[in-house]
Amino acid sequence: MSCVSIPPQTTLISRENNELSDSVSAGCRIDEMHRLGNIAEAELQLNPAHISLINWNIYKAQRENWAHDFKQFIAAQDLLLLQEAVASPQLKSMLNQRHLYWNLNTAFYLNSYETGVLTASTIKPVYSCGLRTTEPLIRMPKTALISVYPVAGSDKKLLVANLHGINFTLGTEAYAEQIQNMVSIVKQHTGPVIIAGDFNTWSEQRIVLVNDMAQKLSLQTVTYDIHNRVRVFGHALDHVFYRGLEVTHEEVIKVSSSDHNPIKVVFRLAEKIQHPPLQLSYK
Repeated sequence: MSCVSIPPQTTLISRENNELSDSVSAGCRIDEMHRLGNIAEAELQLNPAHISLINWNIYKAQRENWAHDFKQFIAAQDLLLLQEAVASPQLKSMLNQRHLYWNLNTAFYLNSYETGVLTASTIKPVYSCGLRTTEPLIRMPKTALISVYPVAGSDKKLLVANLHGINFTLGTEAYAEQIQNMVSIVKQHTGPVIIAGDFNTWSEQRIVLVNDMAQKLSLQTVTYDIHNRVRVFGHALDHVFYRGLEVTHEEVIKVSSSDHNPIKVVFRLAEKIQHPPLQLSYK
């Protein structure tokens, strides 16, 4: 039997410089994000010609073969966005072996391990913060992480948002609130943006809200040659949106190690303004 408890406040755990730390988040402060982003002098920066990303809901690492797939998928990735990540010794060891910086925004504790969204990267973010919204029916939080990274040769930082969308609702009020809380932060960032995660877009009403998010933030959505994303009621749940970037490679990898298939995308910094946002389809 699993033991679950919920932290009273938004709590981030992180690994930087081979040290683990945890902190209570006061929420995402735009002034702090801009201040730290402007003064940071990072030794390592993202390569503007090649920014690789894996987005994956790992299903709390419950299936036996998850670790085998995980090791393969995180190799040579610049950014790793996980939902339903459990900060077990095994997961932390695999991240640390690759010398990745990482932050986890705790939704709840599962058998004493922090569980929530986790963003890992080959370079240290200049800013990270967490958001949390409570599921209205089951009263379990869902979390989001916002991280900002320097890009070599550019004065614009890359903002990366990792979201696990609220799932169990009768209407869309709580879901809309969660999306809007994230939009209110991201819209004040003028540089390139990636928003990815398990959006739980299993209804047309939810897709309308996510399309509205993309419109407000001038985002495009990654489209896929092979549609291996998991679907509920005919709708894909996992998405990757972007702005100020161009897609050079995309694929969705079929796995049995989770109830979601990981999405792999490679970006490069865009040289010109992008087209208007593409909308998600209802089917």
